[in-house]
Amino acid sequence: MRRLLVSIIISGLIVGLACASGTPTSVPPSSATIQTLVDQLGAEGFADREAASASLEKIGPPALEALRLAARSENQEIRDRAVIVLSKIQRAVDSVRLTAKRVKLSYKDMPIGTALNDLRVQTGLNIILDPNRIANPLRRITCETKELPIWEALEEFCVSAGLREVFAPDLEIVKPQNSPRRGYVPPPPAPNADSIPVVLIDGKPDRLPGDRSTAVRVVALPPSFPGHKVTLGTGEVTLCLDVTPAPGIAWQEVMGVKISRVIDSAGRIGGSGTEKNPPSTFDPNGMLMFVRPGVAMRFDPMGNSIPPETLPNPRVLAVPLRVNTATAGSLKRLEGVVFAEVHALNQQLISVTDPKRNTNVAVTGPGELRFTILEVKEAPGPGGLGTIRVQLEYPSPWVTNARRRGGWNPGWPEPPRPNTQEKRVEAFDAAGKPFPVNSTSYNDMSDDGLVNIQIMQFTFRPNIGLPTKLVVVGPKPVIVQIPFAMENVPLP
Repeated sequence: MRRLLVSIIISGLIVGLACASGTPTSVPPSSATIQTLVDQLGAEGFADREAASASLEKIGPPALEALRLAARSENQEIRDRAVIVLSKIQRAVDSVRLTAKRVKLSYKDMPIGTALNDLRVQTGLNIILDPNRIANPLRRITCETKELPIWEALEEFCVSAGLREVFAPDLEIVKPQNSPRRGYVPPPPAPNADSIPVVLIDGKPDRLPGDRSTAVRVVALPPSFPGHKVTLGTGEVTLCLDVTPAPGIAWQEVMGVKISRVIDSAGRIGGSGTEKNPPSTFDPNGMLMFVRPGVAMRFDPMGNSIPPETLPNPRVLAVPLRVNTATAGSLKRLEGVVFAEVHALNQQLISVTDPKRNTNVAVTGPGELRFTILEVKEAPGPGGLGTIRVQLEYPSPWVTNARRRGGWNPGWPEPPRPNTQEKRVEAFDAAGKPFPVNSTSYNDMSDDGLVNIQIMQFTFRPNIGLPTKLVVVGPKPVIVQIPFAMENVPLP
């Protein structure tokens, strides 16, 4: 069985495809072979249709163009199956295994602070020492390794330096000063997982089971971690994983996890379980008004809002499992895939050719983006300037964040995170070269506050004609898959 592995280079998510196992095929299938399989998607026999789907999925990217055409086929069976296979291959192309750069450590009798600074520079990781839990910050260490992925290098550094990592289920919130009485004081936005520092303290490293071969580390947290849950006598276990992306991937958040294999210490095969909703509780200091994971809105007897003191750690992912041996103390094997959203930066979101003929026509793009060319004027004379006015409309960050959390919460909306990248509009001439313009813009919002409106005006010199194409450029959300496999995982 072959498995597609796709390398997404962090700087630009440049994709490369390879075979994970087995002998790679040197010659890709011909267009005729791919088309035959596409036609077979509509075969009379169910087994033939299933075989065609599986074969096209194994072929991967070379079949994308034929599948895109098949997705518009008049045959509904071909159309429906093509859409499914197309989405699977495209997700594989967009994701699967993020490649981290490799580093080599060479520290000989070096102060721990100096070595740590070099480790930060080489790996790009946000690593800090807890000054209150380091006995001698001036002590010297020796750590020499071959080239390793950055997360493996961090582990070797901790072993050599006698340091261990601290994992926290929640993040403390700095309480606002002089907050208004009876006023709404929202909690700060939850930080991205890649911005949370890796905190090291004195102690023997845990050597946690996990996958550290990519830019996204997935490890099983220690059995003593407070986020684990066990339902006695049922085999149901909620195991907490730490999913930490390296900075520079434009990481947004984990969307979910799929467990593909669970084998307990007795050799029995288990499966993924079902996470149970926690029961509502009453806080003696006030009434519980609304709950989402980690945040509750409460009021004191005087009607003043009581802000939460912590936010859930976005690096911690609770995974429900079902273990078939209730007395098992560990998992012999745990495999799965983490699904996450990243932003591919500087993507062409919308392209409009011949702007003058397409004024006042709204063109839609990803994420409910709407682009309208409001006006195109050529320069009136030798001393005048030509102008183009355009409008961008897209959901406000508050709306996007509310949808991300699974619904609307007018009582305690969580502030949105800062934008990964602002959208912009670029102009091009007939040869595809940038068209020289000067631009100004201003931002507005719809009356209901749900839509951001951005108006841009471009001016250009006379006697150079008009741009032939306008392109909206910005971040595009992409769902990626991070496979992981770990052995000898202690259970809580």
